[in-house]
This record gives sequence, structure tokens and C-alpha cells, in this order.
Amino acid sequence: MIRASRVVGGRTAPNGEKDGDMGAVIDLAQALPLEMEYQVAADGKATVKVSGELDIATADQAYAYLRDVVDSQDGPVTMNLSGLSFCDAAGLGVLAKVAGHARRSGRSLRLAAARPSLLRIMAITGMDEAFPEVRNPSLSVISLPRQAAVSASN
Repeated sequence: MIRASRVVGGRTAPNGEKDGDMGAVIDLAQALPLEMEYQVAADGKATVKVSGELDIATADQAYAYLRDVVDSQDGPVTMNLSGLSFCDAAGLGVLAKVAGHARRSGRSLRLAAARPSLLRIMAITGMDEAFPEVRNPSLSVISLPRQAAVSASN
């Protein structure tokens, strides 16, 4: 299930009103929950707080929601990933597609509070180039066992 809402001034917009267009609850059979809460601060900065699992079961709906958020803003959108407990390849694809959409639209998308496991896979796959704010010098060189070293010790 994806539970998404728009919050303006600390209040969730009720369904049926103009601001309610950003809210949606989508049930997917056997899907684990993904919740996204879209907030606009008094200074106009937009943040999407992501909680749960961004995976193949939630990817299409998550992309559509995030694309709509990016399109609705004139300024940058920050995705707070502190509550993201799991992200598979489809989830990474969502992040890449939304970043590309934002760039093509002349907008920006930033990630914040990503877990170390997500940062590591982003560094391995090169996705950290799309999100320079997540780059971490300690992750720039990931030491993996070398095949030659393993063979030599046998």
C-alpha cells in the first residue's frame, strides 16, 4: 500500500479540495507499505518524507506521486529518506527517473538522511553522481575482496 498525502501549514488537505489532489491511498495486493508525506514549509521549501519500502510493488505509483510533487514546485524538492527501510533495484530506478525528470523540467531533487546501506549501493551503481549531496568520502572507495587475493591465499 502506498499512503501519500500533502501537508500544507501542518494540516493534511482533505480529499476533494484543490490541495487534496496530491493525496492518494493505493492498495496493492501483497505489497508492503510505503508512505510518502509531502510538506511545504512557510518559506516555500518542499519536503517529501518517505517511510517503508520502495520496491517493485510500489515503484510505479511512487514515481507518479514524486513526479507530480516535483512538477508542482518552483523550487527544489528534498526527499527525506530517514524512514526508508528497504529499497530494491526498482526503487533505485524510481530515484533515478525522478531525478532525470526534475533535471529535464529545470527543477532539482535532493536526497536527505539516506541510510548507509542505500548510500553504499548508490556509490556502487554510480547513482551518487545524480545526487551529489549523498556523496561521502568514506564511500568513494569501497573495498571489495579481490579475486587474486582470495586465490593466492588458498
